[in-house]
Amino acid sequence: MAILALVGTTGCEKGIELDKGETPLMVNFSSDSVQCDQRSDAQEALQITWTSGTNQGTGAAISYLFEMDLKGNDFQGGIKYNIGKTDSRVISFTHKALTDTLMHYFPAIPLEQFSEFEVRVTATVSASSVPTQVSPVKVINIAPYKWRVLNLYIIGDATPNGWDNQLATPMIRDYDNIAYFTWQGMLKKGEIKFNAQLGDWYPCYVRDADDPTKMHYREKEEDYPDNKWEIDVAGNYEIKVDLDLLTVSFTNLDGTVPFSTLYLVGEAAPAAIKLDQSSEDPFIFTYNGPLAAGNMLISSTTATSGCAGYQPADNNGLGTTNVLEINDIGSASNQWNIPSANKYSVELDLRNNQLKIGSYVGYEHIWIMGSAAPGGWSWDNITEMQRSSSNPNVFTYEGPLKAESATTPGELKFPLEIDHSFGGDFILAPQANCPMSENGTYVIGNTPDNKWIVPESEAGNYRITIDVENETISFVKL
Repeated sequence: MAILALVGTTGCEKGIELDKGETPLMVNFSSDSVQCDQRSDAQEALQITWTSGTNQGTGAAISYLFEMDLKGNDFQGGIKYNIGKTDSRVISFTHKALTDTLMHYFPAIPLEQFSEFEVRVTATVSASSVPTQVSPVKVINIAPYKWRVLNLYIIGDATPNGWDNQLATPMIRDYDNIAYFTWQGMLKKGEIKFNAQLGDWYPCYVRDADDPTKMHYREKEEDYPDNKWEIDVAGNYEIKVDLDLLTVSFTNLDGTVPFSTLYLVGEAAPAAIKLDQSSEDPFIFTYNGPLAAGNMLISSTTATSGCAGYQPADNNGLGTTNVLEINDIGSASNQWNIPSANKYSVELDLRNNQLKIGSYVGYEHIWIMGSAAPGGWSWDNITEMQRSSSNPNVFTYEGPLKAESATTPGELKFPLEIDHSFGGDFILAPQANCPMSENGTYVIGNTPDNKWIVPESEAGNYRITIDVENETISFVKL
């Protein structure tokens, strides 16, 4: 029984005080009203003590019976614990133990609401000449807590720390309503769900199959399908979760992107250059390529006046600058200055109103694919090229290239993104059935789908080097 472990001390006759005097038998509580709190599980919630009662100077030992029942039940049920002979007349409950005990003996009482309980102690003296004593009944109000998930974490490739359940991102619990959690921050495009424990996948909360505002508690795999929420647009989000109602909301705090099309215009871009709007985050616009020397603005059209756009807060060149939106870029008071003709990487962040102009960085990843490559045409076994630590625009592969057969050469091309539909961009050969060369060029795109070929006579180990800044590719047989 749960209460057995909660008695401070029980005892036998050894060491027991024999003369109890004439003390009346009385019960006392450390508090007459106890609101159990799951957040204080291990802390003491209630201490019940009682006086010794009397043995009328006989020296006879006294045994105690502790009783606790709902008010009005006249102690017909509830807790009855024969404590026996002891001088330690204390029963102490932690918040968890008190809740667990009440749920064991009184399973029908409401959670998180006060119920009235009556407590009494009966003292029986081993000397038959001393009558049995019963303490006055004392009433206490107790509200057991409802067990809840006290910690909640967001996890998924849309979240800051991805799918690593050791690093899942914690939400903030409302102190007054412990079922309510919030979080605010950047989410990427991808999936998200909610874990209740670091380092484990259960318990968790997953999306309802039909209503994305509803969630399901998943304690084990078979409880409910592992549905996730899908973040379609990257941005700054506020997430609200109510574990009592099993509801969730995702609110994109960014609002509307001011422009969907923007151009670099001016001396540095004599032919207006369209910025690429990120499919992952619509507030991000980028350009990687050549710029001429001279001044530059950002325009909502290809024109250099009569249209809205952006100027720098101060005259600036390379690096990161704050941007100001203006109604007519023809009246701009400041411009960006490109010091020399070269290739540059430009990133405009309209969420934070910043422009970054730096050294050209073409791509972060390049893979090798084809019947001549180690992983063939499989996206699951694709081989990534190594990016140079000294020059981020140079990628290399060292390893075998093979032909399909004695009569059929192997083929090669180089994906710039993982796209299982084969609809993304590739580094492609400049012509069909292109032979490998130490001083080759390439094109970027998807069609025409020209590839390099590896005849059986040329199969072997190679070093392939791709320089995306100079747009060259080299095949050197090792």
